[in-house]
Amino acid sequence: MTLIPTILILLAIVSVFYVLLPFLSSNSRRKKENLFRNLSRQGAANNLSFCSQDIFQDKVIGVDGIHRKIMILEKKSDGYYASIISLDEVHDCQLVTSRGLINNANFKKFGSANHSATLELQFDFNNHAQPASIIFSNGIINSRREFAFLKAKAEFWCTMFTKMLNPQMEVRA
Repeated sequence: MTLIPTILILLAIVSVFYVLLPFLSSNSRRKKENLFRNLSRQGAANNLSFCSQDIFQDKVIGVDGIHRKIMILEKKSDGYYASIISLDEVHDCQLVTSRGLINNANFKKFGSANHSATLELQFDFNNHAQPASIIFSNGIINSRREFAFLKAKAEFWCTMFTKMLNPQMEVRA
């Protein structure tokens, strides 16, 4: 007789979990939707139309290829913060880690064993102002697979933004 109540209790626990599962998964989906919705609002306020977007843990970037601008929208505890990088003012885009610059020669050597490093995309401006950066990994990631995924994303965006930059021309007399 104790078998039937045990089965009923287990069945009730499983059904409660099954009912609550959509609510738990929709919370992360709602968070992403809010990030994209706020990016769209901020982009419309700045006359930007995004041809590409990418989302990270707590931030989203939008690329406006026509106006050659990048908007980074970051979610902090007290609200959303947006910043815009104009690619017309940038002369160099490079992938930087806490252990130094990553270029094509040493990118393969920067393996997944270094997954505790910070990984960011740094933009150097023509007027030698303070460089701007997009942080892909802040060094807190414990998973090698997640770091490899973020490293691949960072390499992709570095390649795309480098192609969008205006080539520097030297004037010779």
